[in-house]
Amino acid sequence: MTSMLPILEELADASDHAARARWLLSVPLAVIIRDQVAIRRLLCAAGFHEGLSYLEAEITALSATRGRDGLAADTVRMTREYARIGIQVIAREGAVEGASNVSN
Repeated sequence: MTSMLPILEELADASDHAARARWLLSVPLAVIIRDQVAIRRLLCAAGFHEGLSYLEAEITALSATRGRDGLAADTVRMTREYARIGIQVIAREGAVEGASNVSN
């Protein structure tokens, strides 16, 4: 048994980058902020560079000073969305590969 929280163990036990991407997209943002050091360590150990980029974009967006409209600067929001799109593509590719393996 490890001292890691069960939600972080899910990331540690992920079998591939697609599973890691799905974890990143589904985990509560509060977990990303709270456990960012452990998440960063797990993503680094897995060599998941796209996941690290997404993590940094989320943390930046969640930590950014907001304008009068309640939103972060356009550059922060766009960086976050581009990173999220990249992770979504990786997550979907894994789902498509898994589906094609099941049908074979």
